[in-house]
Amino acid sequence: CSVYHKTNRETMVEIGDSVRGKDIYIIQTGTKDVNNNIMEMLIMAYACKTSSAKNIVGVIPYLPYSKQCKMRKRGCIVSKLLAKMMCNSGLTHIITMDLHQKEIQGFFDCPVDNLRASPFLLQYIQECIP
Repeated sequence: CSVYHKTNRETMVEIGDSVRGKDIYIIQTGTKDVNNNIMEMLIMAYACKTSSAKNIVGVIPYLPYSKQCKMRKRGCIVSKLLAKMMCNSGLTHIITMDLHQKEIQGFFDCPVDNLRASPFLLQYIQECIP
């Protein structure tokens, strides 16, 4: 898969090989340039969906906007909006780590695995740091 940006900064995605009937994993960091990363992931997922991929799994260690999970004054619940966008783009499963609130999983119309980093970090500290 190739991702590039046109001169007007629009994101373009080209899938080189056939994904028809295959399980696809899209890994996105969700950090730094958050909005561009989200659009890249959504466009990749939609390209795979329209190319008849069997399953499209988003692996997103840090889920952007997860701290915006409650209604504030006249705002909106941005994490719920993002969940709908991700599922509508074609993602069939989400894998993330340490969600700000576990209830965010309920915003998604697809399965969400919320992994915890602490067991891995604890093991690393015990084994590697004197």
